[in-house]
Amino acid sequence: MNSWPGPENSWEGVDAYFTSANSEGTLIFWTLVSIAILVFVTWSAARHESETDKNTNK
Repeated sequence: MNSWPGPENSWEGVDAYFTSANSEGTLIFWTLVSIAILVFVTWSAARHESETDKNTNK
């Protein structure tokens, strides 16, 4: 049984579920959000390592 809308064994109805997939602005937005998250995680890890290094007895 085909649960996708549209003809049997076809991808024509998939856009009904992903209406923003055709928007170039949406792709750019999610790319920038992903980059921002990666930069934040990297910066946060570097800060944590720096603080750990300062607090460690050598």
